[in-house]
Amino acid sequence: MKGLKKLFLGIMMLLMGAVAFGAEMDLSKVTLKDVNGVSYSFGKNGKPTYVKFWASWCPICLSGLEDIDNLSKEKKDFEVVTVVSPGLVGEKKTEDFKKWYKSLEYKNIKVLLDEKGELSKILNVRVYPTSVVVNKAGKAEKVLPGHLEKAEIKKLFSSKMMMNDKGMKDTMMKDNHMMNDGKMKDNMMKDDKMMNDNMMKDDKMMNDNMMKDDKMMNDKHMMKDDKMSMEKKTSM
Repeated sequence: MKGLKKLFLGIMMLLMGAVAFGAEMDLSKVTLKDVNGVSYSFGKNGKPTYVKFWASWCPICLSGLEDIDNLSKEKKDFEVVTVVSPGLVGEKKTEDFKKWYKSLEYKNIKVLLDEKGELSKILNVRVYPTSVVVNKAGKAEKVLPGHLEKAEIKKLFSSKMMMNDKGMKDTMMKDNHMMNDGKMKDNMMKDDKMMNDNMMKDDKMMNDNMMKDDKMMNDKHMMKDDKMSMEKKTSM
């Protein structure tokens, strides 16, 4: 039972490490310009943000642009932006991309130009499309490779989903705090000491029993030998 308790605590520590890594992906200091030359920074508007990484050569990315355009113009509690990397990973150069994108005539999509690949490197984007959930403080909370439908995107930002994520993080942070708390450490050390004491006690009892059994066996053999010796003398 105590071993399971320690295993559970170890797993919680690993999970806390994973969440902490996600929390370190701070995008609030990243500023990119869109296709119209307007600068954009994450976390400046006080809303969470949906970010879609895509490329002009990616068919499934292009098929999802209409959904992104419609979602962008809807009234909602989160922002929608998309990111492309002109001149990188097979993408058109900046001016060629702008000209090509303008011909698509989407009116509502904000397209940010990650010309140095800075944002893609921070988030370790390896496939297109990739979706990212950024909280209102400008920190990336989720990186989701692959295509998402509009309904799936909206679900990521639903009140229930956001509360569940927050609740899970709060619980894990509380567990981490408890693990770092002096009382819990003392209890774990006490449990270890009791376990070691019990093991030593069990070993001592086992050794005592083995010694007792050996003594009884030796005494029995000696008595038997003495009896045989006396019988032999009597017969003579």
